[in-house]
Amino acid sequence: MRRAAVLRREILMLVGVLLLTACNPSPHEFRLTDISGSQAKLALFKAPTAEGKRLTAEDLRGKIVALSFGYTHCPDICPTSLAKLQAVVQRLGEAADDLRVVFVTVDPKRDTPAVLERYIHSFNPRFIALRPDPEALPKLTSRYHLTYSYGEPDAAGNYPVNHTSTLLIFDQTGRMRLMGRHDDNPKDIAGDIAYLINHPS
Repeated sequence: MRRAAVLRREILMLVGVLLLTACNPSPHEFRLTDISGSQAKLALFKAPTAEGKRLTAEDLRGKIVALSFGYTHCPDICPTSLAKLQAVVQRLGEAADDLRVVFVTVDPKRDTPAVLERYIHSFNPRFIALRPDPEALPKLTSRYHLTYSYGEPDAAGNYPVNHTSTLLIFDQTGRMRLMGRHDDNPKDIAGDIAYLINHPS
């Protein structure tokens, strides 16, 4: 009798655990690096867009923001990253209305507003390009622990720009949530962003 009672108790406990799991599904397992513990909030310091408008973090409140830094003369990483973000937008479908992709140039000297606008819109007309004032750019990159440096110009005046290729994703409240790498694929990025869209903070 005692053995039967113990067995019944174990069965009831197991049923309880299964019901609890069903009611409280396990949290989403992010494919990108979860940096939700970071204290950094989205801040753009009123950087001007390629169209000349001043953009602030408040303008993006309520949207997921995918923030990346680069420059239009970048031979490989930047265009690949932006093409990947366009693939993310396509995967999200209608949910992409809740996403804003923001590209910040670290080469404002060559990336004039016209050049920057033409470049970013070649990937998606809804992507936003920012051209920070020269004195604001170091402040903006250091806020997110990103770096950039200019190489020696060649005879034609062209020069490379070494920069951090990290993708930063902020939630609807402007809180930094995820960090992506250059080798992350669109499926994983889209899946993580979709979760943030569907589970607002």
